[in-house]
Amino acid sequence: MSPLQPTVCLTFDFDAISLWVTTFGLTTPTAVSRGEFGARVGVPRILEVLSRERTPATFYIPGHTVETYPELCRRIRDLGHEIGHHGYLHENPVHLDEADERSVLEKGVDSLERVLRVRPAGYRSPGFDLSPNSTRLLHEYGFAYDSSMMAQDFEFYWCRTGDRLHPDGPFEFGEEIDLVEAPISWSLDDFPQFEFVLAPPIVSLGLGHPPLLQDRWIADLDFMVSEVPHGVFTMTFHPQTIGRGARLRVLEAIIQRAKGHGARFLTVSAAVADWREHNTPSPR
Repeated sequence: MSPLQPTVCLTFDFDAISLWVTTFGLTTPTAVSRGEFGARVGVPRILEVLSRERTPATFYIPGHTVETYPELCRRIRDLGHEIGHHGYLHENPVHLDEADERSVLEKGVDSLERVLRVRPAGYRSPGFDLSPNSTRLLHEYGFAYDSSMMAQDFEFYWCRTGDRLHPDGPFEFGEEIDLVEAPISWSLDDFPQFEFVLAPPIVSLGLGHPPLLQDRWIADLDFMVSEVPHGVFTMTFHPQTIGRGARLRVLEAIIQRAKGHGARFLTVSAAVADWREHNTPSPR
C-alpha cells in the first residue's frame, strides 16, 4: 500500500432524539420526530449505501440513542462499523464541572458496554467542544483518540492537557499526551449546512442546495489528494440530515470520488492505529 495513499473516514453522529432535547432544549413532538427520522429512515438508508459500497464507517452514538434504539445500534455493530462515545444525552462538556463530565463519560461507556458489548476507542464531543478537563479525562479512561478539535484539517496530531490562556501574554501550550486527535471541521459537517433550527440563542438557517454542498466537499477532498496525499479526509454526517431525500446522493458522490482517487476507507480507530505506528508524543 502506497504511503501516500489518501484515507477517507466517513463518520456519522447518530444523535437521534438526544440532540433536540439537550443541545436545542426542544421537547415538542415535532422536534423529537426530527431525531426519530434518523433512526426510522436515515440509518437504514446509510447502512444500505455503506454495505453496497463495501465501505466501513464510524458511528458516534450517545448512550441515550443506544438505549432507545438497541437493535438498530446492534445492526451497526454487526455490520462491522466502529462505534464511538458521544456523551449520554448529547451533553456538551463545556457546560459540565469535572465530576459531571466524569459521570457522563461513565454513563455513556456503560450504555455501550451493557447494550452493545462495545468498549469505545474514540470519543467525539457533542457540540464539537471540550472542557479544560476533557483530554485529561479521556486519557485517564483509556480512550485512544478524540475527534472534536480543529488545529489541522487532514492530519492527525497529539492532544494536549494543561493549556493556559493568558489574556495579557502569550498562550501557554500544555503537555502532549497519549491521545490522538482526529480533527474535524464545521465546514465538513452536514448539519449546519442543511438543517433549519430556530431555538434562540441557537439559530441555523441551513437548507443548503445538495449539489452545491457536494461540489464544496469534493473540492476539499480533491485538495487533500493533491496537497496532502497522505492525509485523512474526515466527513461528519448526521443520519437525520444526510439521510433525508436527495442529500443521500451527496454521500454516494463523495464515496465514488474517493474511490476514483484510489483512497482507502477506514474507521477512525483503524486510521488512528495506523498513524500511531509512525508517531509518538513529543517529550516536554
